[in-house]
Amino acid sequence: MSTYVYVYKYTFLWDELLFVKFLFQIFVMFVYSEKKEKKLNSIILILRCCCTASILRFHGQKIADINRIIRELWQRTYCGEDIDGIEIVSGEEGGSTRAARSYNYRVVMRKGDALLDMRGRCSAGQRVLACIVIRLALAETFCLSCGILTLDEPTTNLDEYNKAGLATALAEIISTRSKQRNFQLVVITHDADFVTHMRDAFNGLGADRTFNLPEYYWRISRQQTGQNGQYCSEIHRTDWDDM
Repeated sequence: MSTYVYVYKYTFLWDELLFVKFLFQIFVMFVYSEKKEKKLNSIILILRCCCTASILRFHGQKIADINRIIRELWQRTYCGEDIDGIEIVSGEEGGSTRAARSYNYRVVMRKGDALLDMRGRCSAGQRVLACIVIRLALAETFCLSCGILTLDEPTTNLDEYNKAGLATALAEIISTRSKQRNFQLVVITHDADFVTHMRDAFNGLGADRTFNLPEYYWRISRQQTGQNGQYCSEIHRTDWDDM
């Protein structure tokens, strides 16, 4: 009795994983029990092809999702006119065997129809902003179940216009994610102006704001206690309205 396996092209990754599980069950029932090498080789080949196609499709879908979010965040954040947008480009490198293959990822900037690598062609502020936008896009794509997002000194090398743009983008992200029960944003900064930009961005949402404003924020300062070089840290709570 011959066993026929038909491989269908599924749209979603989980369907393909269920199909792989189905093939594995066939392997256990028809191959391992009968010890037939030809069936074993055939089903292993089908499993490998199915897994490879599934991973490549999943990779392409996620790269497209990440670039879509990057494009939206960059347009809302960047205030210059020399870069229309940025995106991640992936390419396959290596030899002809699967073990020798690898994928490299590059960040490119778009101006009109031209694409250029950002490395060596952008300012320090543009690099910082690109890093923040990409990390936010990665968090939006892969970390919806993990609601803690931490930004440490996000305004380094940013001018005032891009600081305000970043604050607006963060406010919109907070408004979008506010319905998620476990979402929390932690921003660590020495830039008092950026805190003011965040307050203005929250107030600027108006009727679109779906969350309550913070009641206060924490200001941490360090002072020298004497002539021996010792310092102590003080934590002050400041009301949000008194900012």
